[in-house]
Amino acid sequence: MKERADIPEWEVSIDADGRVSFAHPKHARAWLKRRHAGEVIVAQFYPHDAKRTDPQNRALHALVSAWLAAGPESKGGWTIDGLKLFVLGEVFGRLELAHPVTGEVIYLPNETSTARLSKAKFCKLIEGVLEMAAEQDGIYLEAPDQYRKAKEQERRRLERLAQKEAARQVA
Repeated sequence: MKERADIPEWEVSIDADGRVSFAHPKHARAWLKRRHAGEVIVAQFYPHDAKRTDPQNRALHALVSAWLAAGPESKGGWTIDGLKLFVLGEVFGRLELAHPVTGEVIYLPNETSTARLSKAKFCKLIEGVLEMAAEQDGIYLEAPDQYRKAKEQERRRLERLAQKEAARQVA
């Protein structure tokens, strides 16, 4: 299965009749023709900027890799995916499940995948990695520019929403 970062994304517009048009049609069609001419493929549609971005995802992998490479004894033998699951559980909480026959209790992260996280939740996840690396293992990780930009955009968006809500309550 392809990683989400390997799958291109294009901005599209949907008109009143439900027709799809690419923001950059020549680029999208050239890629689709080269890779998938004559095939049936699947397309996903979600609001622009709703899901985490590919640069955010790459930033997370870079941070987790750097954390592991720093060699913390507490993370000895961990894999990137294992550490990501651990961080997901720490940041978003865990679900406790008991095996119906043995009674053995396991804990799974409430968010089991980064693919469905919003930009805001992904910023929270990256911040969790930065904080945990520092608190648990004394490792300073530099936040990537894309993370900083996304966090600032989300802060401004929430600020605008709060201003709109305050204005609506006054009116």
